[in-house]
Amino acid sequence: MASMELALAALRSADPGEKPNISLVARTYGVSQSGLYKRFHGVTGSKEEQYDKQRILTTTQSRALIKWINQLTERGLPPTNSMLANFAREISGKEPGKNWASRWLKAHSDKVISRYSTGLDSDRKKADSAYKYALYFELIGRKIQQYNLGPEQIYNMDEKGFMLGVSTKRKRIFTRRKYEQGGYKQHLQDGNREWITTIGCICANGTALAPSLIYMAKSGFIQDSWLQDYDPQTQRCFFAASESGWTNNDIGYRWLVDVFDKETKSQASRGWRLLILDGHGSHVTMKDSQGFTRLTKRDFFRLFWASWNEVFISKNINSAFRTTGLYPFDPEIVINKFNKKITSRPSSSESGASIIPPEDWRRLEKLVKTVVNNIYDEKAVQLRETVSHLSTQLILLQNENQGLKRALINAKKPKNKKQPLLLGLPSEQDGGALFMSPTKVQQARDIISQKNDEAAQKQAHKDDKKLQQQLKKQAKDAEKVKRAQIRQEKREQREQEAAEKQRLKDEQELAKLADLQLQNDVISTPKASKKPTEQISRQAKPRVQPEAHVEDNEVVVTTNRRGRAIRPPVRFRD
Repeated sequence: MASMELALAALRSADPGEKPNISLVARTYGVSQSGLYKRFHGVTGSKEEQYDKQRILTTTQSRALIKWINQLTERGLPPTNSMLANFAREISGKEPGKNWASRWLKAHSDKVISRYSTGLDSDRKKADSAYKYALYFELIGRKIQQYNLGPEQIYNMDEKGFMLGVSTKRKRIFTRRKYEQGGYKQHLQDGNREWITTIGCICANGTALAPSLIYMAKSGFIQDSWLQDYDPQTQRCFFAASESGWTNNDIGYRWLVDVFDKETKSQASRGWRLLILDGHGSHVTMKDSQGFTRLTKRDFFRLFWASWNEVFISKNINSAFRTTGLYPFDPEIVINKFNKKITSRPSSSESGASIIPPEDWRRLEKLVKTVVNNIYDEKAVQLRETVSHLSTQLILLQNENQGLKRALINAKKPKNKKQPLLLGLPSEQDGGALFMSPTKVQQARDIISQKNDEAAQKQAHKDDKKLQQQLKKQAKDAEKVKRAQIRQEKREQREQEAAEKQRLKDEQELAKLADLQLQNDVISTPKASKKPTEQISRQAKPRVQPEAHVEDNEVVVTTNRRGRAIRPPVRFRD
C-alpha cells in the first residue's frame, strides 16, 4: 500500500501541462498499472476511503460527533450508548447494529471514554446459571403445552420507575480530555425527585396493551394538570396514584382486574392467559430540553407517549418474544448465550428531519468529485472534509433545535389549574387503589368541566348582581346630583327674584323721595305777585286764592282752593 501511495504522489507532482506516464510510474514502484490508473482518476479509492463508504460514519463525521460529545459533556449531559446510536442514525440515515456504539468507542478510545457517571458498580448484575434457565423454560414450556396456549394468550408484563430530574445510572460517554479534567463525572440532574412508575404489557402476537402510569401523589388522586397533554379520545392509557409513586399489592391487583383482564379478555376468546413477569429494563432517550428546562409531572406524559409509540410496535414486540425464546418457544436461544455479555439494544427516538437530508452529503461528495480536477489535491480534500463536517453539524444542530423548540413550546403552554380527577372514591376492598381508564378520565374531566361551568355561572351571577348593585348605586348618585342641581337652580332663581324685587323696591323708594323733594322745592320757592287784571269780566266770579299762615310751631301751612290746610309730613318740617 505504501508503494501505491508513493506512485500516486509521483503522478500528482507532475507539471500541470505534462501528461502523466502511468505505465512508467507503475513499473518504477512495482504496482498494478490498472490499479494505479483507477486510483489516480478517482475510480477507486484507498482502503481507508472504501472503509469510510462502508462505515456508518465517515472519519469527518466521527470527528464532528466527538466535538458534539464534548459540548454535551460541558453541559453536564454526557450521552449514553443508545443516545450515541441515535446520533449516528440521524447523521447517516442508516440503522446502527446493536454493537455499533461499543465498536465506535473502541475505535476512538484516544478521544472518548465510557464511564459510569455515578460510580455505579459495573458488575452489579450476575448472570444466572444455565441450570436455572433450563428449569425456567421447562416450566414455561409445560404450561404452554398444558393449556394449549396460542400467541394471543401469552403476555409479558414489566414495570419501570422514572425519577424526574434524575437520569438513569448507566454508562455515559465523555470526551477523554474533559473527563480527565474532572468536574463532569456527575451528569446533569435538575434536583426534582418526583417518581412515576409505568407498567407495560405485550402479547406474543405482536400487540401491546395500553400502558399504565402510576404517579406520586400524597392525596392518592391524579391531578388533571398532570394530564394536560393527554387526549382520552385518541390516546389510550390508564392512570393511578400512590403516595410513593411505586406499585404495591393493591395497585398490582387493580391492574390485573381493571387493565389486564379487561384488555385481554376478548382477544383470548375466554381461554387461559399466560402472564410472564420478567426483569426490569429501561428505555433511555435524550430529553428534548437538552438539560435547559426542568422536567415535571406536567411534561412526563408527552415525553413518555412519544417514546411508547416509537418502541412498542409489532416488529419490536415480536423480536422481544423471539430473542427471549418465549415465542416461538426455543429455550436454546437464551441458554446458549447466557454466559455472554448482554447488551441493550439501541433506543429509538424521534429522528429530527434536517434541512439537508442525511443522504445529501453523499451527493455533495459526488458533486465535489465531478467539479474538482484533482480530488487528491490538498484543497480538494479540505473541501470534501469541510462539506462532510458542516452537513454533520447541521444534522446535529437541527436535531437539538427541534428538541429545544418542543421543550419551549410546552414550557410556554398555559398551566392547568391543579384539580383532582375524582370519579368515586376507591373502596376499602380495593386497598385504596384505583386505575383510571380513558373513559373514566374523560368522565372525571366532564365532572370537573361541569363543576367549573357551574362555578363560572355562579360567579357570573355574582358579578352580574354586583354590577346591578353598582348600576343602582350610580343611578342613585346621579339622581342625588340631579336633585341637588335642581335645588341649586331654584335657589339661584329665588335669589334672582328677591334681588329683582329689592331693586324695584329701591327704585320706588327713590321715586317717592324724588317726589317729596320736588314738593319741598315747590313749597320753599317764593311765588311772584300777579299783576291785577285790568279788565275783569263782570260775569266772572272771583277765585279764592290759597292762603298760607304760620302756626305756633313755626310750620308753614297752606290751604288749597277749597280752603283745606296742607301740612307737610313730620319728617320734612325741620
